[in-house]
Parts: sequence; C-alpha cells; structure tokens
Amino acid sequence: MRIRIALAMLALLAPASASGQEAGPPAFSQAQAARGQEAYVHSCVMCHGEGLDDGDFGGAPLRGSWFRDHWGNGDVAALFEYIKTAMPPDNPGSLTDRNYADIVSFILLRNGYAAGSADLPAKDDALQKMTLKR
Repeated sequence: MRIRIALAMLALLAPASASGQEAGPPAFSQAQAARGQEAYVHSCVMCHGEGLDDGDFGGAPLRGSWFRDHWGNGDVAALFEYIKTAMPPDNPGSLTDRNYADIVSFILLRNGYAAGSADLPAKDDALQKMTLKR
C-alpha cells in the first residue's frame, strides 16, 4: 500500500517538474522580427524612433540600458501585455495579437536576443516561460 501511495505521489509531482516550468530565453523567428519591424514603422516609430530610442514624441527607449533596467528581470509576457494594453497611446489594443507579438520580436532582436526557428506566440502562458534575464 505504501508503495502505491508513493508511486501515486511521484506521478502527481513528476509532471510539474518535467513540464518545462523553468524559464528559457525568448523564442521568435527572423521572419517574425521582420514583420515586427514593418508593424513598428507603421505604429511605433513616431514616438520611439527608428533607433528604438530616438522618437520625436518622447516614447520610452525600447533598447539599450533603459530597456534592460526596466524589462531585463521579467518575462516576455509582461512586456507583451504592457505593449498590448498601452500602445499605441492614442489607441491601445488596436493591433492584432499577432502584430503585438511581431513587434515584441523586433524589439527583442534589436536588444540582442537571438532569433530561432519558431515564432513568438501571443499566448500569455507560453510567454511567461520566456525570460528576459541574461
């Protein structure tokens, strides 16, 4: 009986430890970042600038030390959700989730995160498993 209980407990605990709960780096593709650059130019460049830190209307820097200090200890979900709920400031949430994910991918690429083969998903649970920590 004790063995069955112990095995049952192990079965319950094993999925939690093997389910990939440990955070990994952001996953996005080069093609997605290119789409993100197009969307960024259309919706973000006026405030944040072509260099992501030199906009005409004082948008927060989206690369470099300010970006690292502000976002570098969090996960991609927090960045995605902030951009989705606050940007563009004159019409927050007006882009598609795919557009927001593409823009986040472009921002990540410009901050030195490596592109891979899969697109960045627009699902909060998957994004929470992607850390911005280096």
